[in-house]
This record gives sequence, structure tokens and C-alpha cells, in this order.
Amino acid sequence: MKSIIYLVFVFLLLSGCSPKKEKPQVEDYGSMQEEKASTSVPLVKVEAESLKNTATFHTVLIKQMKFEPTELKLHNGDTVLWINKDITDHDITEEVSKKWSSSKIPVNKSWSMVVKESADYFCSIHVVMKGKLLVEQ
Repeated sequence: MKSIIYLVFVFLLLSGCSPKKEKPQVEDYGSMQEEKASTSVPLVKVEAESLKNTATFHTVLIKQMKFEPTELKLHNGDTVLWINKDITDHDITEEVSKKWSSSKIPVNKSWSMVVKESADYFCSIHVVMKGKLLVEQ
């Protein structure tokens, strides 16, 4: 009998000592108070039609000693991501005047660049690998 009383006592003691979990506070921005509004960042109304994506993201896979796709049509400001899925390191180098180049891209790693103009490129480690970026107007 003493053990039951002892267990009940311990249970009551422990349940009273545990911290209460409070619900997270959610702000109602629809009924924001004036003083809160004056300290917040001003909102700018923008029409949905004026929001257009101007840049696009393109992926080129490097596999079996090739760039896939070999030729990529894109626009000025688009981003190209080269992913090395081959069995060895590669790089990407602008072919004509070497204006830009990546460092070595290890297997299962990638390199990206924002494209400004058309360019032929190749892998300077394996010069038979060639690709082309065609920037359309």
C-alpha cells in the first residue's frame, strides 16, 4: 500500500514540474496595429502580370565523354549548370579566346555560369569534347 501512495506522490510531483508547452504565436497581419505598421518594412503593391521570369535555368550533363545537350539555345542572363556524371574529371572552357573557364569538375559535382553571349566551349582535359551556347535575341 505504501508503494502505491509513493508512486501516486511521485507521479503528481513530476506532472506538476514539467514545463507547459505554449502554442506558437501567430501574427494577424490583417489587423496590424498602427505602431506595428510604422516599424515594419513598407509594402509595395505589384500587379501579378508585371512579374515575369526573365532568366531560365538550363542543365548540361557531362557523361560518356560528351556534353548533353551538345548545343543549347538560351537567352542573355540565363544560367547553365554543368553536372559531371562521367567517370573522370572534366572542365568547361570557352574555346576561341579562353574568356572563361571552370576549374576541374570532379565526378558528381557541378559548375554553373550566367551566360552573356554565344560561345563554343570544350573540355580542356579532353579536347574532343565540345559544346555550343547559342544566345537568342
